[in-house]
This record gives sequence, structure tokens and C-alpha cells, in this order.
Amino acid sequence: MAESRLALVVGANRGIGLGVTKEFLAHGWDVIATARQPDKAAALHALAASHPGRVSIPRLDINNPADLDGFAGTLGGKMLDAVLVNAGVSGPDHRSASKATAEETGALMFTNAIAPVRLARSLADHVRPGSGVVAFTSSVMGSVAVNPGGHELYRASKAALNSLARGLWGELSGRNLTLVSLHPGWVRTDMGGQAAAVSVEDSAAGVVAVLEAQTGAHQHRFLSYTGEELPW
Repeated sequence: MAESRLALVVGANRGIGLGVTKEFLAHGWDVIATARQPDKAAALHALAASHPGRVSIPRLDINNPADLDGFAGTLGGKMLDAVLVNAGVSGPDHRSASKATAEETGALMFTNAIAPVRLARSLADHVRPGSGVVAFTSSVMGSVAVNPGGHELYRASKAALNSLARGLWGELSGRNLTLVSLHPGWVRTDMGGQAAAVSVEDSAAGVVAVLEAQTGAHQHRFLSYTGEELPW
């Protein structure tokens, strides 16, 4: 029997992360599904119960530097075939660079840009060379080329994530890995709101399809959950 593929989904207890975890399981993958408070991640525990031996639920707080730097050490000899770093906050309600404080800006940038890349860098030795795919939940709002204004702090944080991911790609180019900056769509989640155009299920199905399609591509691309190439 072929060895099961193993995915790491960071921020898996709700929304897109939970949907992607379900979709990976439906495709036959095993999943390491992280949560800030695993004891409160009821939906993940229900998934684990219905898929015996295929789901683990370790604790990981993307805003805790010790967690970011130490998580790779908890993997032992496990090799990851896919990683989705699914972390993001919308930032202050005013959304304005003209009103932002240093504290607001720092918190937003750390969560949305710095922490995901810091974690991915620490995981690089645990991503399967040749076929491994590392993806970041980005947004089309991080595109500099397609920016009509508005939501400027969030846009800046996702543009920063894309830039840092490209730098990481250059750093890791000798490992034959694939990196994807991934727009999941405007999704009906707590952050996206109920007016959003895309269901969690459709977004998750697209995300997993893109990650599977990018296996072995050895490039860094900015893609929508539909597979569409997005302008940087």
C-alpha cells in the first residue's frame, strides 16, 4: 500500500482551515490540523473521531514566536507533502493608514505576513523535497497591480506576505519545493461575512485542487482557488 500523503493545515479549527482539512481527508490525505486551543476545537475532534488515526490536533499559536520556532521540533521524522499556513486577521476597523497606530500596524503585519513565513522557513526541512508544496493563504487584495484603494492596511499586509514568500522561495530554491501564494476567494466565514460570494466548501475544494495540481512544479505562483494566475 502506498504511503498516505500528509498535510499540515495551520489554523484549522474553523472557516477555510477547517474546510480544507475536511477536503484533504476526502482526498485520502492524513492531516496535522493545528489550533490555538485544541481542547476547544470541537469540529476538529469530531473529524478526528470519524477518521481514526488520520487527524492530529496539536497546539500552535501563530502569534507566539516560541510556537513558530518550536513547532517543527514536534514533527519528529514526519515529512509533509503539503503545508497550508492559513493565518489572517482583518486589522483595525478603521482600515486606514492615516489612523493606524504603530501597535495596530505591528500586530497586523506580524499575524498576516511575518509569522506565516517565519513558520514556513522553520518547517522547510520537513517538507518533502521534489514534490512538497508550501502555500500561504494570501488574497487578491495583496496584488499591487490590482489595487483600486480601500482596505489599505489589510492590502499592505497581504502584499508583504507575497513579497516575503517570494524571498523565501529564492532562499529555498535548491530544495526543489513549490510555493503558492493562494487567494481562497471572498469566503463566507467569520472574517468574510455572510455576504461573501464563495462558500467554504467551494473554496476548500479549489484550494486542495490547486495544491495537488502544483505538486512538483518547483515555482512560486500567485493563484486563485480556481487555479487562475493573479497579477502580482
